[in-house]
Amino acid sequence: MGQPVAFGAGFIALLVVCFSMYVARYFYFYASTGGALLVLVGLARPVAGYTLGDEHRVFASIVGFVGGRTALVLQAIGNYVGAPLLGLASAALIAVGNPWAVLFGATFLSLLALLVALNPLAFTIPLLVVLGLGATLFYGSGAQQAFAAAFVAWFLLLAGTLGAFRIPGLGGGPNTLAGKTFIPGFLWQLLFIGVAIVALIVGGQLLLRPGYDIV
Repeated sequence: MGQPVAFGAGFIALLVVCFSMYVARYFYFYASTGGALLVLVGLARPVAGYTLGDEHRVFASIVGFVGGRTALVLQAIGNYVGAPLLGLASAALIAVGNPWAVLFGATFLSLLALLVALNPLAFTIPLLVVLGLGATLFYGSGAQQAFAAAFVAWFLLLAGTLGAFRIPGLGGGPNTLAGKTFIPGFLWQLLFIGVAIVALIVGGQLLLRPGYDIV
């Protein structure tokens, strides 16, 4: 991908995240909820569904008592680091010349999300992703696909970093994890901020420096 495309997509993503957060936050909540859903799928736990609103929740049916606490902790971690890590994965795919894989992955996962959406907004956001990225995937030119994929990566990285600093403190977020793990809440928040910043730095390098490698 050319640097002008990466810079242009990043600039637009930055504008969206900073100046259209009322709209952008729903897509960020959707992406972070997707992180928790992917954890549940990876743990082979049945997913009852999810809702999306001013705050987001994942409703999951955890089978059995053994491992229940671990599953809930991993689900919560996936929720908080899902967006930046998905953004880093997208940047890595783009760096190796596969922007179509980013579009295909986002479209496919959003199709699956439609199946477990429990309220109108939770259905609308992935539907918009499917329509927008799906159309680009099947009908867009190579340049359009590259730009759309870069925008997705930048949005996840930037929104994920901003979201890490806005994780609720008292009464939720890291403090909830602290009650389940006995690790202080501020350490959880520092961990999530650190993951988001590292993902942003490495992902930005992958997008902006041709030939850059993680290792």
